[in-house]
Formats: sequence, structure tokens, C-alpha cells
Amino acid sequence: MKTIDIALQPIIDYLISITRNTQKGWFELEIGVPKGWVFDENDEISCEILSKLSEGSIVKIFPKNPDVLIDDLVAFVEVIIDTNKKIADKEKEFTSRMEEMKGKLEEEAKKFFEELDELKQNSFKKNSDNFVEKKKETRGRKPKIPVLNNNSGTITTTEGNTVVTSE
Repeated sequence: MKTIDIALQPIIDYLISITRNTQKGWFELEIGVPKGWVFDENDEISCEILSKLSEGSIVKIFPKNPDVLIDDLVAFVEVIIDTNKKIADKEKEFTSRMEEMKGKLEEEAKKFFEELDELKQNSFKKNSDNFVEKKKETRGRKPKIPVLNNNSGTITTTEGNTVVTSE
């Protein structure tokens, strides 16, 4: 491989052309970036969208001053590529985590609705556990306010309240 090929290897899949701007005295790169990729200029290098296609965009990368070398332009394109690959990895990780969380949430919802259905179906059956427990609690239980009957049409409670009833 030639020295130029080695230098361009990291961006070769995106590189469309290298042009020498003879008026300004620097090189310019044209690259193709997939749709949805992000890029922006910095203090030394500019980006200009030459054409938008359904698959992505053709972008011109060029210096803002003559001190910027072609190696700097290549390094800048590498940053664009690396940044967008990291973004894609993060989005993939997020999607994966969301799918996992969605699965857990669906499983919890399924358990919840199964318990709810079971509760609806079994709560009022004659020999359900709750019915048997409540039945045991109420058997042998004394009234909260004991009542004394004195056969005179009045009933007196042990708390001293008198209730008159007609016979």
C-alpha cells in the first residue's frame, strides 16, 4: 500500500474526492455521510452540505485558513465517523435496555393481572380462605356493647345509656 492509501484508510469508505483549491492554496475533501449523521465545523475547519440525498449527504470539508493541512482534514473526518459510530452504539444500547425493561414491565403487568383475576374469581366463594378466616373471627365474638334487658320496655346498656322501646 502506498503512503497516501495508508493515510486515507480510516476514511476511505466515506471519501468521494480530494480537490486542490488553487485559488486559496489548500485541499478540500468531499465525503458522503449517511442520513442522520451529525457533524459541525470548528475553529479551523468548515463543513458545507453540497447535496442532500435520500441515503445521506455529500459534504465538503475545507480549511478556514491556509495553515490547516490535509492530514488535519482527514483527522476531522475521522472524528465525524467515530462520533457517529459512538452515537449509533449508544442508541443501540438504549434500545436494547428499553426492550429489556419493556419485557420486565410486561411480565410484571401479566403477574399483576393474573393476581387480580384470581382475586376477583376466588374472593367470594363459600370456602375461600378469607371467608373461612372471617367466619372464625366472628364466631365466639362478643358484642361491642353488652345489652341488659329488664322486661320493662327499656333496655339499658352497661355504659349507662337507656333506650326506650315500645312493646
